[in-house]
Amino acid sequence: MNKIKIANKLGLSQLIIKSLKGQQISENEVYAINANKVPGLLHLDVVKKGSSFKLIYNITGFITLKDFLKTPLNKQSFARILQNILANLKAVESAYFNQQYLLMDFNLVYVNPNTQHIYFAYVPIQLFESSSSLREFLLGIIQHGTFAPGEDNSYVRDYITILNSGINFSVFELEEYINKLLGQNSTRTQEVECPYCKNKIKKGTNYCDACGAKVSGNTGNTGKSVYDPLAGTGGIVDEGDDGGEEEVIRKDNTQGLSDGTTVLGADPGGTTVLGSEELESPVFPYLIREKTDEKISVNKPSFRIGSERKYVDYWVNDNSTVSRSHADILTREKRYFIIDLNSTNKTYVDGRAILVDKEVELFDGTRVRLSNEDFVFHIES
Repeated sequence: MNKIKIANKLGLSQLIIKSLKGQQISENEVYAINANKVPGLLHLDVVKKGSSFKLIYNITGFITLKDFLKTPLNKQSFARILQNILANLKAVESAYFNQQYLLMDFNLVYVNPNTQHIYFAYVPIQLFESSSSLREFLLGIIQHGTFAPGEDNSYVRDYITILNSGINFSVFELEEYINKLLGQNSTRTQEVECPYCKNKIKKGTNYCDACGAKVSGNTGNTGKSVYDPLAGTGGIVDEGDDGGEEEVIRKDNTQGLSDGTTVLGADPGGTTVLGSEELESPVFPYLIREKTDEKISVNKPSFRIGSERKYVDYWVNDNSTVSRSHADILTREKRYFIIDLNSTNKTYVDGRAILVDKEVELFDGTRVRLSNEDFVFHIES
């Protein structure tokens, strides 16, 4: 595990994280954080010494979330804390950052006492090991929080019920709960979910801006997607997902649909969705692994390939020359890019080695080689 410490010197407070041997830093993520492209993350400096480095976060003037929660909370202040945390997590997801690289320790999450805005420390170190769990962190707010006496705190029990609803919990349901506490209108009247990738889209939209699937303006199961706190980036899975090991190898956003008409698991009786037979299946790019002729659906905005099962979306389990986290395929506005994650044996596009952390665009028929493992990239029309 990386060593983490707090240093106080000459009136400055710093959070310092030291690298381990062989770890690499993502300079793109450091730049994005310091350029304020990802709200809610602490800025950081990188100090390099030989092959090692330190990440230094300036936390002068901040207080820890643990101390902040000692101030008695009422219904509204509790809801605003949750709203702030979810907004930060959404910003991380939108930037294609790995949520598991966030420090979710109440002594290492910080609050600006003037604005009461919450800030996370994001660790842009590839293969950073974090024991953080989103559900445990959210439940910890109850454990560390002090609640105002005399107020009906039944809303706290409702919160715990939402988080403990099975293996996963519904982010959409949690947002509805927060809006109710704040007396705001339900988002259900403004947003629906894409029935394929579960992305929330504005009601009346004909095409999902995440997966491109054609949807009816009023179609979409509201509140049915669930967040898996153990998943990597993205972390949205269908309620029909059994969490089995095969999901690590390949995640299919179309699971749970049978003949395009019945949503399995949506209702004990197998409720039929009227008109769903008219919906078109989502279109994802895919790779063909030439060694096995396997078709690999690239069905996430940031799709990782490598040989370490717990870190990747496609696991190359029979080639030790492929790095643990070898390369990412990124999807942005129906364009596709590959980026090498400082792999040992390099990534090649159409026979040419690409630079580390340099995005290279992929087109239909592009040949990709990870070390000596060959793939062909395809875009379905």
